[in-house]
Amino acid sequence: MKVNFSRIEDVQYVLDQHKAVKLLRKQHAPLIIAFLWSAFKEVHRQAYGSRELTSLLSDYLFFANEGEPQYPKPARTYLEEWTQEGFLRQFYEGNDEEATFELTPATERALLWITELDKREFIGAESRLLQVFQQLRDLAIGSALTKQERLEQLLEQREALDKEILAIDNDEFDRLDPTRIRERYALIEETAGKLLSDFRQIEDNFRQLNARAREEQITRQSSRGLVLDEIFSAQDAIMETDQGKTFHAFWAFLMDQSRQEELDKLVRQVFDQPELSGTWGHSVLPRLKMSLVEAGDRVNKTTDRLVEQLRRFLASRAFLENKRAGQIIEEIEQLALKVKNNPPSGSSFVELEGKPNVHLLMDRGLFQPPEILNLDNGPLSVGDAVDVVASGLYEQLYIDPAELKGRIKVLLRGRDQISLRQITEEIPIEKGLSELVAYFGLATSLEQKQKAVINEDLTESIVYHKSGRDYRIDLPQTLFLA
Repeated sequence: MKVNFSRIEDVQYVLDQHKAVKLLRKQHAPLIIAFLWSAFKEVHRQAYGSRELTSLLSDYLFFANEGEPQYPKPARTYLEEWTQEGFLRQFYEGNDEEATFELTPATERALLWITELDKREFIGAESRLLQVFQQLRDLAIGSALTKQERLEQLLEQREALDKEILAIDNDEFDRLDPTRIRERYALIEETAGKLLSDFRQIEDNFRQLNARAREEQITRQSSRGLVLDEIFSAQDAIMETDQGKTFHAFWAFLMDQSRQEELDKLVRQVFDQPELSGTWGHSVLPRLKMSLVEAGDRVNKTTDRLVEQLRRFLASRAFLENKRAGQIIEEIEQLALKVKNNPPSGSSFVELEGKPNVHLLMDRGLFQPPEILNLDNGPLSVGDAVDVVASGLYEQLYIDPAELKGRIKVLLRGRDQISLRQITEEIPIEKGLSELVAYFGLATSLEQKQKAVINEDLTESIVYHKSGRDYRIDLPQTLFLA
């Protein structure tokens, strides 16, 4: 339902129903907001195990209750209440024994909004205006209807770049003054923080789209085959929505190795500026790449869990249908026993709807004997062992996974991640395809521990040299994480 904020009833509905507003209206709102900000936002954490978050809240309550106790309930009780009210999301991931807690989209909005109330620094009006102009240029160029329009726009951009290059050649180089540097940095920091918060809403949007698809299937009385087809068609339709296409494009952009290297380079260059000294420790930018990868990976894992839930839903329906069929057969057998010694006297006592399907025995095809295999029983001749190439028997390869793990660990020092292509470039492959397959198998096992990412949407080419020849193989992009 689209809200019309010019109507009193619609505004009242939002104020009464939206969980972000309910959070701000809570009696202990200062406690909730302060704790969640310190636990999640201040340390850039996205999720906690139940025991760790309970321990953090217990320590927080201990210091908050010094002097005059204001929060008498145990930490676990508060977490359960906040979960029931929609401020936290509690779920079990994989085969974990304890629950995992993360912020809900409504809480993300409330924290973001309340922290913006006390912004006393200057407002970067110029940076925001330049950002609007740049986005308008990108939209105008990207949405041009004809080749001539696109060409004219690109020529204008090239002319502006040529003028700037000419000015630099004439020693007319103007560096941003300290105020503008800090202004643009503040805007980048704000945008990056909002981007990370948006992932909660993206994940929730996927969950809601999937829930609606399941509700539609549950209310329909269809065969299992038809339900299966419709459910997975709905999954494909989810990825075809604007939300699905946007996330897919974002993930492809983020998984591009060149983009990641460019992002790392830009972050280092920005923090090398003397005007931004001292901001590295509390900035979100140094961990932006890893935070985005983790957030995007959580969205992908959420969609995988939803598909697994659909599979279980189908299995439960199949079980219930089989159970009902068994009950019907048992009822028929009981009725047959009742009339066994006292059959109905009428000539017809059962009526079938429609014509019965008759399967006659003679309709089946005749038996076809298998073809007789003729073996050559001719005399054997003595062979010459000199012509037999037996070198392959003595050149069997053994790939030690522990050695490969050690290589990856060494190369990850000082890095957040490294691709399989980079590993093979720094430590060339010596044992051919077997060694490459071992690396890929290792990435598959580490992916379950969130220590690796295999992006099937992108490929990378790996070249290795063996026996005087160069070989090239294309694999899904494989990243090992620190």
